[in-house]
Amino acid sequence: MIITQADKYLSKCVRERNNWQCEMCGIISEDGRATCGDRSIHQSHYIGRKYKATRYMPENSLCLCARCHAEVEENPHAHNKIYHKVFGEGMAEILNEKKHQAYKPIGGWKTFEKDAAKHYRQQLKQMRDKRLKGDLGRIEFEGFQ
Repeated sequence: MIITQADKYLSKCVRERNNWQCEMCGIISEDGRATCGDRSIHQSHYIGRKYKATRYMPENSLCLCARCHAEVEENPHAHNKIYHKVFGEGMAEILNEKKHQAYKPIGGWKTFEKDAAKHYRQQLKQMRDKRLKGDLGRIEFEGFQ
């Protein structure tokens, strides 16, 4: 599966949202650098990227270290547990309903992904500006959909 610029910037936003801290075990890895073995920080999709209707939604992504990401990929119960802890059961139900909806953006997918990349670049800049001003907590950001 091709990783788009929209994917890359959304991933950075997801990791920045939680200040590069794993939402499962709590380990911190600034800017994706490993801190203990391969504990780099990843974006973990709750609903896989193949479902375009949910692919670029911030609520579809967790911030997990490599070890926890591998664990939830192998254990759907653990994935559901951490996802429900962060976003609640209601959002999981919304994503599961939405993933099967046909979604065709006006102008096509290339235009949508270009606009989404621009949007998430701007969101990332705003989040980093907040970090520079001392905000160390979770910073929510606006989705593009």
